[in-house]
Amino acid sequence: MEIPLRNIYYILSYAWKYFKFNDLSKLDKKDFNSPTEFFAEIFDLCLGRYVKKGLKKNYVQINEELKGIKSKVDFSMTIKTNGFRLKKFYCTYDDFTENNNINQVIKFTLLGFLKANISIEQKSSLKRKLVFFGKVDNIIVNNYTFSKVKYARDNFNLNFLINICKYVYSNSGFDEKSGEFTMSDFSNSKSMPMVFENFILNFYKEKLDGYKVRGGEHIKWKSESINSLYPVMKTDITIRGNKKTYVIDTKFKKDVFQYNYDTPKFNSSNIYQIYTYLDNFQSENGELEGMLLYPTTHTTVRDSNTISGKKININTINLNQEWKLIENELLELIEPQ
Repeated sequence: MEIPLRNIYYILSYAWKYFKFNDLSKLDKKDFNSPTEFFAEIFDLCLGRYVKKGLKKNYVQINEELKGIKSKVDFSMTIKTNGFRLKKFYCTYDDFTENNNINQVIKFTLLGFLKANISIEQKSSLKRKLVFFGKVDNIIVNNYTFSKVKYARDNFNLNFLINICKYVYSNSGFDEKSGEFTMSDFSNSKSMPMVFENFILNFYKEKLDGYKVRGGEHIKWKSESINSLYPVMKTDITIRGNKKTYVIDTKFKKDVFQYNYDTPKFNSSNIYQIYTYLDNFQSENGELEGMLLYPTTHTTVRDSNTISGKKININTINLNQEWKLIENELLELIEPQ
């Protein structure tokens, strides 16, 4: 699935609530030879803004042996190491420092890009920013590391930077032949189903007036005997208007169809899923519609059918076209109030 780089930036900006679209003028002036170079450029742009304002500092708990007493003394550890005789004490105290998990994750990503096959200009620019991380530890990042990273309130640039780090970590690997870090193609990345879902959700939140747009809304089974063994039903996107409610399930797949002896068919499990959602959904107002939404770069599908009173739409959105046309297509899928 070939998605233009400009559109990838739009998708990520909506998915991660960044909306710094003036960066596109800088990106359009450059040619990128790989997804790694493209993401290195976005990372560098955000990193430049971040270090310019100074690295974020947090209070971090420090545990270390000191020649005096500072804050709280760990008596059990001090006794074990014969600290009282040596006049050394294990102390626990809080330090306001840039050596925190946010900056450690950013530095890890920065060092990864410096080992990647990117342009000389990009490496030079990133190296100039590495000096700001001299007091930040080098760490090996894993999923647990990211689980401890907290987003900053009202700092969209830093949050976008954190999301890039997460994306790069999830979609990069080490090429043993070249000895370099590489990134997978954007459309083949493991993160794309969630990125696509969040892009659609935040796009509709931003663009739809008069509607209430929510993500991750739970649907209760129409039964008092359902127990915990039954699966939880949760919508990707719910759009409520005065006259109509839409339940949308996004599906990031390379093909909207499944094939049986070369005959194209809509994916049966996806249709069963959206039908079940509609059958159990409690709508407070008027009409209720379900929608399966797939990305595409070639085929346009607009299919609508009513099954046992449940209206189901199967649609695609072409991501390989001018961005304004993508916006228009998405808005046309939702009837105006």
